[in-house]
Amino acid sequence: MKLIIKLFGILMLLSGISLLIKPEIILNWIEDNMESSSLYITAIVVRLVIGILFIITAKESKYPGVIKFLGYLFIIAGVILIFIGHEIFQDFINSLIPDFKPFAPVSGLLSMAFGGFLIYAFSRNKKLELK
Repeated sequence: MKLIIKLFGILMLLSGISLLIKPEIILNWIEDNMESSSLYITAIVVRLVIGILFIITAKESKYPGVIKFLGYLFIIAGVILIFIGHEIFQDFINSLIPDFKPFAPVSGLLSMAFGGFLIYAFSRNKKLELK
């Protein structure tokens, strides 16, 4: 399960790089897929799955309290998306994208930092053993 979280961290790093270099790739993809319910369902499922994984594997990380807290945040976000429904989700994202475009590079940096943190938090803890 740690591998899945590390892969998610790598995905966050790559999406951050994309937002820094060419944000239109991600933003255009979101705008093009807004009408289909697959984006909405994926947003819910990914949040719930990642949240559960974070909670389950928190003890294996270097920062178990932080990882568990983030896991609960992901789950809460997924549940909120379920309750707001697809139409409100669409309206929210459509209203957010024009305001988000100027801040895409900053979001890219934050995404890269989060991905790096996940990779570091779940990397092996190489402690020196004194005998």
